[in-house]
Amino acid sequence: MKILLCNVSNQYETNRHDYLGLFYLAGALEHAGFTPLVFHGKSEQVLDEIEKNQPAAVGFSCDFDNQDLINRLVTSIKKEWSIPVIVGGPQTIGLGEGFLRASQVDFLLMGEGELSFPKLLKVILKQEGRLEEIPGLAYLQEDEFCETGEPEVIVNLDQLPFPAYHTSLHPRHRYGNLIFTGRGCPYHCAYCAPGVGKRLVRLRSIDNVIEEINSNLKHNQDLKYLVIMDDTFTLKRDRIEKFCMEMKKIRKNRDVVWYCECHLGKMKEWSECLPLMIESGLIRLQIGIESGDQQVIDAYNKHIKVEDVLEFVAYAKDCGLTQLATNFIVGGPEEEPSKTPDMIRNLIDKAPGIIDIITGFLRAYPGTEIYKSPENFGLDLHDPAGEVCNNDYPFVTPVGLSQDQVLLMRQSLNRLIRATMQEKIKNHELADEIVIRQFAAAMEYGIQSRWFKELAANPRAYEYYYVLYLGEGQGFDEDLDFSRDFPQRTFEIWRTMTFTGGFAQLDGIALSPLEVELLLQSAGRRSLKTIEENLYEQFGQPYRDKEEFHEKLVEILFQFDKKYWLTHFNI
Repeated sequence: MKILLCNVSNQYETNRHDYLGLFYLAGALEHAGFTPLVFHGKSEQVLDEIEKNQPAAVGFSCDFDNQDLINRLVTSIKKEWSIPVIVGGPQTIGLGEGFLRASQVDFLLMGEGELSFPKLLKVILKQEGRLEEIPGLAYLQEDEFCETGEPEVIVNLDQLPFPAYHTSLHPRHRYGNLIFTGRGCPYHCAYCAPGVGKRLVRLRSIDNVIEEINSNLKHNQDLKYLVIMDDTFTLKRDRIEKFCMEMKKIRKNRDVVWYCECHLGKMKEWSECLPLMIESGLIRLQIGIESGDQQVIDAYNKHIKVEDVLEFVAYAKDCGLTQLATNFIVGGPEEEPSKTPDMIRNLIDKAPGIIDIITGFLRAYPGTEIYKSPENFGLDLHDPAGEVCNNDYPFVTPVGLSQDQVLLMRQSLNRLIRATMQEKIKNHELADEIVIRQFAAAMEYGIQSRWFKELAANPRAYEYYYVLYLGEGQGFDEDLDFSRDFPQRTFEIWRTMTFTGGFAQLDGIALSPLEVELLLQSAGRRSLKTIEENLYEQFGQPYRDKEEFHEKLVEILFQFDKKYWLTHFNI
């Protein structure tokens, strides 16, 4: 029997972690004797897939963003087909009788579906078993709302089948970069949806994880970047170390890098693991900060200290980590106004070119402390059901502030982040090797950090570092052998140099005749020694001797390097 499993959204193509759970579920259904088909994408295509495949049942993964979309879709499905519709996913904890009646959904299935969903399908499609025997189920029976109690929690994750990517309805999509090595989380952050079984940590064996990774690498020859999605990947030191040793073995034959998240409290305990993680391919690490105000961090129940964050960021930079990602929440409990902006500046000062900062609005997910008791955090909930707000407009505000004021706060923070980054780029404060690692991450693995995007917004800096990344040039160094150094402009003169007012300008800076001629001759065809000799003949008269002129030329070359106007390559 065909079972269509769907993750739908009209806002974006669901091509990240939204679909992974469906493939784990598909593996379990296939093991139980069903024929799963997995669809992820735009909602308007779902009806076409039902018409084409004629499934015996349809399942939807429901999250905060798509519950209304699913509601409307199911109404359309029920008009055309008499097939059961089941809704699972993280948002089911916030749904109930009202959703069942309004949407015509047949069943809500809460918790981890790999065990319960095959049982449900056997009851409704094969008349094997009874509904009341399936944990975590909600449904209407003879117009009565029925619930079967707490869902099952899967204890031994190694027993689950690997994701069944071959069941995808998107044959040209390449899968396998997303990995879960465990489930559950021991932390109780106030803004995090608890979910069913969330507090019970269950970890797969590293042998099992590596087996899945090797399978994914085998079936996707383009796979270069693994994303470990766990909340708690860094909970156990011995597990981290074994994973890293296995990844080092894989990397001997395959160029693959990886990402993970960490809780700073645990990572601080065994921070000496970080060099091993980097050596084994860790290219991007995410830490949760959320605020620069310690009182707000404590209200979120994060169990981290601002000073520990700053210390770890500096340490990660010294270890050679390519990207360190973090997020600041806007619209949470009232902060001291200067705390988060100061924290952002401090982070960028400690790890320029590495620390990757984004912002987001606070959400109030069903089941969270913030959702249940916003008054305890000094917050107002404006759209608890998510009917109007999305990622682009605040759900939650501090008491006394409007949604528009919170929106302006986020805009202000993002302007600060960008201005601080651009200032670092403009002043040439990024180490060349750090920027080259960002280029490698983007060009070789498709991982574009915010720093890479800001460099791309600065044409001079981008062209300069691109040449350095390619190994076709370097920055200026007065110890270079001038006879072998061939300077090359990073721009096209006709596009960039102006002569308004009767003198040359580049990037709004007035140039002397000596500087103009130096740029003209720096076309990558003459050595710096030859250029210097030519320039001395034209402009050397005011100087005492060639040595004084050489010092002036070196000074100009350093200034050109700082402005990203020239790169240098040796022949």
